Amino acid sequence: MSWMKTIKTIAVAAALVAAGACLAAETVPGTASRAAGEPTNATTASADPLPQSLGLVEFLSLVRSRHPVLRAMPLRQGMDRADVRIAGTWANPSIHYARKPDEKEWGIEQPVPVFGQVSMRTEAAKLAAATAQAERSVEAQDILNQAAQRFAELLVAQEKLSAKQQAMEHLNQAVKVVQGQVELGARSKYDGARVELQRAQLEAQLEQQQAETQAAQAALAELLVQPHWQPRAIGSLLPAKPVPAAADASFDRLWEQAAPQLPQLQAVHAKVLQAEQLISQQAREALPTPSIGVARVRNRPDGSSYNQVGISMELPLFDRKQGAVDRARLEYEQAMLEEQSAQQLARQRLQQALAQRNLLRKTLQSFESRGLTQLDPLRRMALDAYRLGQSSILEWLDAMESVAEHQQQYLDLTLRVWQAEWELQTAQGRQPLPPQ
Repeated sequence: MSWMKTIKTIAVAAALVAAGACLAAETVPGTASRAAGEPTNATTASADPLPQSLGLVEFLSLVRSRHPVLRAMPLRQGMDRADVRIAGTWANPSIHYARKPDEKEWGIEQPVPVFGQVSMRTEAAKLAAATAQAERSVEAQDILNQAAQRFAELLVAQEKLSAKQQAMEHLNQAVKVVQGQVELGARSKYDGARVELQRAQLEAQLEQQQAETQAAQAALAELLVQPHWQPRAIGSLLPAKPVPAAADASFDRLWEQAAPQLPQLQAVHAKVLQAEQLISQQAREALPTPSIGVARVRNRPDGSSYNQVGISMELPLFDRKQGAVDRARLEYEQAMLEEQSAQQLARQRLQQALAQRNLLRKTLQSFESRGLTQLDPLRRMALDAYRLGQSSILEWLDAMESVAEHQQQYLDLTLRVWQAEWELQTAQGRQPLPPQ
């Protein structure tokens, strides 16, 4: 089992998560024109058979293409572009017709936003679309992170099930040894009854582990909306060997590299830009929009006709939009505070992820060097001691339980180390792969 191969798998999988986040934020040309064909493509994707065994990278690719929320993101991007077109549209003209005893009048009136209100609305809509894209990027990353965590949990559940099955095989061999000792009169029937009780307990634990494995499989199937899919995870959670301390980059340098790539910070910064532009927009909306009208008037007694041109404009005497401007300023200040808070939280998250990863790696290495290598010799020595009459059945079963417990603890520890490694990848905002 290669540790370097495993860390490469984690890096590639993290890249897929980041690529999925980029895909959510990417503007897809022609989405509106493809909207009608989208259900057909989704149906085709759903009809493709799913693999029964797959690795983490392959599973994340399936989530990117089959998760309902991720599949709907191009439609939401199209809605944002539609909002931009709506914001850049002028108001429709209005026509009127009036009739008096000796006169007829008909005309047309058009509001003309001469103070640049339309351009400001368009810019605001574009910034709102950019904010929505950044938020979708965060949402996509959360979904793919959840998928990766569930995959790791399934992998550990499978390993635990395999360890339980192996423990059952060892216990079955122990039952044969005890039965042979009882038949020879070297041991009492108590030993036989005690080992049978131990086997019944282990069978219950095995069934419970099978249920947990099925639940982990169902958690993966839920993300793809495939309730009857029972996948098997392939891979390893063992981390790569740690880099020497001298080769590790400083935390400040890690933060400088991570900050521009974090979707969370991109989202809050987009909100700041949107709120800042909203101040200018509200101030521009306070300016009145004149309406220019042209009318044709016909006089019935003498048959004469003439044209008239007029202009109307709202007088901002009472409502000068000052409340809207003040609210926009407060929203901008709030967005600035949220950005500062998000930066501090992201920096703290990276620092904690780095420290947690290093600590858990050290713990795992210590466990492997001092405890894991002693399990098989301990099992053999306990068996030999019982056969030679140097230990009781309780001591033998206690040794077997200790071995099984340490194996379960080791698997739990590998999961925690993998999760810490994944958390560090996420906290660094790594995006080595382009969106597919």
